[in-house]
Amino acid sequence: MKRLLLPILLLAAIFFSCVPKTQYAALETERNYYRSQTLLADSLEDQRAISSYDEVDLTGNELEQRIRQVESLKATNIALNQSYQSLSERYEELLGQSQQMLNENGTQVSGLQQSLAERTTAVAEREAELRQLEIDLRAREEAIARIEGDYIPAGGTTPSSYGTSPAAPQAYGTDVTRAALSESQNVALRVNEIQNGLNQLFSTYPATAFSIENEGIDQLRITLSESILMSDGYTVSPNGQNLLRGMAGILRNQAAAEALIVGHTDTSNPNAKRAYEDSTDKAINVAQQLINYGMSPRKLTIAGRGFFDPVTNGITQAALQANRRTEVIITVTE
Repeated sequence: MKRLLLPILLLAAIFFSCVPKTQYAALETERNYYRSQTLLADSLEDQRAISSYDEVDLTGNELEQRIRQVESLKATNIALNQSYQSLSERYEELLGQSQQMLNENGTQVSGLQQSLAERTTAVAEREAELRQLEIDLRAREEAIARIEGDYIPAGGTTPSSYGTSPAAPQAYGTDVTRAALSESQNVALRVNEIQNGLNQLFSTYPATAFSIENEGIDQLRITLSESILMSDGYTVSPNGQNLLRGMAGILRNQAAAEALIVGHTDTSNPNAKRAYEDSTDKAINVAQQLINYGMSPRKLTIAGRGFFDPVTNGITQAALQANRRTEVIITVTE
């Protein structure tokens, strides 16, 4: 029994004196940690020592020099900031002045352009008036020349025609009296003026769409086709309105001129009553346009002939269109 007890005690001692491997590794890790912490503390201590040394060293002339440099840089920064603010304010001021000048110049330019356009329009209108006056003057001179060529004064001698040798000039200060024109001559002169104006007005229209005929010395017959005057047989078209505006401008300046407006239809509709109504409506619409453009209603007379006064008895489309016409008979009273 004593022999067994001794080996057992030895085994127990060996067992309890051995350290497990895992516990040994944990202890080694803990040792390494504390060692690194110690080294870190030593490093921080060394760094503090170096910093303390530098601070102590900078308390001399070098520290003062650095302070002065910092203060100089700060003052320079402040001065630069002030200069920047001043320049920025000046820039904004100049920008505002430039914008104001641009606005004012733009307004002035617009006003000058508008004034130039108005003056150009006025000059163009004046030139057109002068051209028209020149045309009227030339027409009157031609009419007077024709009338003087046909006029025989009381003495029985005929006046010299244009192109012959001129008479001896009158002495300065003497009175030269032209014989007054008779009423018939005045009427012929006015008719000639109206005819010249109408010829100029119709110069842009086809010759087959109108005709102007003299009927005595005091009367003109103007025949207008449906193509340049009407849109649906009795309603005046926009082109016809422009034409009647020009005619009204010529006739309203002649106080002694009166107009008879006669409408005509064709035989495509055999109803005579309807033909009279359509032709009369056509004449009424033409007269209304002339009144709208300044002619006096007292100077206008309206009539409808239906299809009872044709210019041709044909039944073709061209013949029917020729019969669908409007006549304006102008009479100048003495």
